[in-house]
Amino acid sequence: MRLFVRSLRDCSRLWLAWVSLLLVGALIPALGLLLPLIEKRLIDDVLIARKGGMLLTLVSWYGCIWFASTASHFVAAMLRALLSEKITLAFRQRVFEHCERLSFAFSRQDHSARTIALFSNDVPSIAALPGGIIPGLISCLTSLIIGLAIMFKLNWQLALAAGLLPPAIAGIAVLLTRPLRPLSRKAQEVAAQITLRLQENLAGLREVVAFGQGAKQSLRFMDTLQDLLRIRMRLAIIDTGIQTGQSALSLSITLVILGYGGYLVLHDQATLGTMIAMRSLFDLVFLPAGQVFGLCAMGQKALASVERVYEFLDQTPKVQEDPRAHLPVKPQGAITFDRVRFGYDPEQPVLHDVSFSVLAGEVVALVGPSGAGKSTLTSLILRFYDPLSGRVLLDGVDLRELTLSGIRQQIGVVFQDTFLFSGSIRENLAFARTDASEEEIVAAARAANAWEFIERLPEGLDTQVGERGTRLSEGQKQRLAVARVFLRDPRILILDEPTSALDARSELLFQEALERLMRGRTTFIIAHRLATVRSAHQILVIDGGRIAEQGTHSQLLSEGGLYAELFGLQFPGSPLPLPPPPREERRAVKPGTRNDAPGIVQMAETAAPAGRQVL
Repeated sequence: MRLFVRSLRDCSRLWLAWVSLLLVGALIPALGLLLPLIEKRLIDDVLIARKGGMLLTLVSWYGCIWFASTASHFVAAMLRALLSEKITLAFRQRVFEHCERLSFAFSRQDHSARTIALFSNDVPSIAALPGGIIPGLISCLTSLIIGLAIMFKLNWQLALAAGLLPPAIAGIAVLLTRPLRPLSRKAQEVAAQITLRLQENLAGLREVVAFGQGAKQSLRFMDTLQDLLRIRMRLAIIDTGIQTGQSALSLSITLVILGYGGYLVLHDQATLGTMIAMRSLFDLVFLPAGQVFGLCAMGQKALASVERVYEFLDQTPKVQEDPRAHLPVKPQGAITFDRVRFGYDPEQPVLHDVSFSVLAGEVVALVGPSGAGKSTLTSLILRFYDPLSGRVLLDGVDLRELTLSGIRQQIGVVFQDTFLFSGSIRENLAFARTDASEEEIVAAARAANAWEFIERLPEGLDTQVGERGTRLSEGQKQRLAVARVFLRDPRILILDEPTSALDARSELLFQEALERLMRGRTTFIIAHRLATVRSAHQILVIDGGRIAEQGTHSQLLSEGGLYAELFGLQFPGSPLPLPPPPREERRAVKPGTRNDAPGIVQMAETAAPAGRQVL
């Protein structure tokens, strides 16, 4: 009941449409119930009594009332559709926005298929409550009360005999529909599992075929389909029972009216017009009342969806913005980790007492074995998560004191696997900054060495990239990712092993773009290929969630620790390569100044010309 009331309260802003629907829904039976009374007059006063002067008047009234009732049905149908669509739209927006607010911990624990099932199946079921079920119940109740009053006025004996059956059958309906709620919830959960299986098999089709697992995956999918079949068959049995109950109610009352009504007519205790009017009133009163079976069933299914949707909406994001949070003031890009401890599960920490400082404009390389915590560390900078203890500081200010949008506006990320949205190249580049001009988009593409392939495409920036960018090569997608960051113009840059899947030519073009992008920006490079990090200002070697070593390339090689061991594994049997020329010495940015990176246009002017040959 609490969730039911809550769902109605959330729909309260649509109260005008809802009240209008209730009023029109009550008007429909009121108008319809007048028709049997006209039929009675036609039979008793015109046909039997032979008073032909009333014929035209009664027929005219019958037609007017019928048209008014039909118009009311049309208005009610439009209001139901409007209300249901508005409620569906509002709840889908809430589910979508809540997905955006939830932390990355949610995405690690839940499946997207479950969220899609909420969005596509459960939300429309919620709309059925105020949009169809409640107005339907009120309409049935109105019809029942007014109809019974008229029937008792016409002939109380026949009305009493017919009116005893519905309450008894209504009690049976309540008992029959109780199992629908848990069964409907289970059916939605299994349907979400089917969506998940389908998504996984389509995404991993290459692996399924390569490993010859098609038959096994098919059986696994069929098992889930069979589970859903069993549940839906149980629902179908209950639904069929409800429909049978409706038919039994209809037949029982029809037999009472024809049998007992005929008896009363034969014994002059009722007129033929009264019996026929009572029979018509039955169709208008008790048949809609019989729909209570179906409405109760729909209500139980809808409440199961209400439970699922509100369970999702009640999940609290683990990363929340402090109401007193403020935007970064003149951000420089200095990052400090102060005794940071973190774990996706608090009982199993991934990072242990991590402390280091990065000055604005420095390049920092994060290296170490897979699973050591490198990507987790950069996720804390983006504030995808908050530390269990300790602090992450931006220019000396705890990230928790800054707005989330303010933090992420200062950070640009180039991931190992670039995600492109279906749409044009222009739309994917402008994703970083929706107000970017045409000149800025082109300049960013030039600076990222992406213009050299974009201008050769038949539609240029308007070329469609396909789902997840399938129409472009990995190198092209990576350069578009760099162009997006150019448009964003952040103070901090995170590069998550972005060159691992590129060929030699693509990597050279990409590295040139990265060099331009990194100028003047604080940069974190997650790398397994140590040849790419030798020129970093400092290298952090992460092992087991701790900083095992810290220093420059030459310092770490001379120490002969884990870094030297990893370097030796990548360059076996060859002398250690000489380090590149040293970068500028570390220096702090003075308060109130900004270590600005060159603008997009200036970057573009230094980009490699289109179609250059790379050997």
